[in-house]
Formats: sequence, C-alpha cells, structure tokens
Amino acid sequence: MSAVENLPIFREVAGHHQPAPFLITSDMFGGLPIELAGAEISDLVGKPVAEPHVHDVPELYLLVSARPGEAEITIEVEDSQYTITSPAVFRVPAGKRHRFVTRRAAPGSYCFGIFLLGEGA
Repeated sequence: MSAVENLPIFREVAGHHQPAPFLITSDMFGGLPIELAGAEISDLVGKPVAEPHVHDVPELYLLVSARPGEAEITIEVEDSQYTITSPAVFRVPAGKRHRFVTRRAAPGSYCFGIFLLGEGA
C-alpha cells in the first residue's frame, strides 16, 4: 500500500497557457500507463486553458458535475467541433490537434484529461 499526497503536481504541457494540475503521473506507484490532469472549471467559462495542440498519445476528456447537465464543453479536434454535456467522456486520438473550451459549468464541475500512455494512435 502507498499513497501520494500534496496534489496536484503542476507540470508544463505543450500548448497550455499555465502549468497543468496533475493528480496522477506515470511515475507514481512504480509506473502507470496513464496520467490524469484536471481541475474545477466553473471559473473557466469562455476561457480556453490551451491553444490547439497535439499529444503523442490518445487523451480522454472526462466531464463531470454535481448534477447531470450542469457542465458543457466544446472540443475542437482538427477542423471539427464536438459539444458534450456532463457526465460524458470524449476520446481524442493521438496526433490530432485539439483543445476544449468550457461553455457552461456550475460550481463543482470538473474536466479531467486522461492520457493513455500505453496506446498508439
């Protein structure tokens, strides 16, 4: 058994305006095939946290809120846009230019980016 405290761990991520808050990193617990970043988004409505950018691995956006329907994001992937409403999950393939913009979010709404390190495109 082990635990990691003093989270999040802030790390630079290509395309992001500020270091991203990570709750799980690949070096925890002897090595993990995922990383998890994210935070509460109610103060981010209309404010992208990143420019369109690319990752070498697939990423899942997990959108959750205290009650269903209280959060909505638009995900830009290449030249397409997709809108999801909480609770929802959206997969961005590796190598695709992307970002998300919060459209609405009640307090207690979160968006998490889950990086699937063990998967290819």
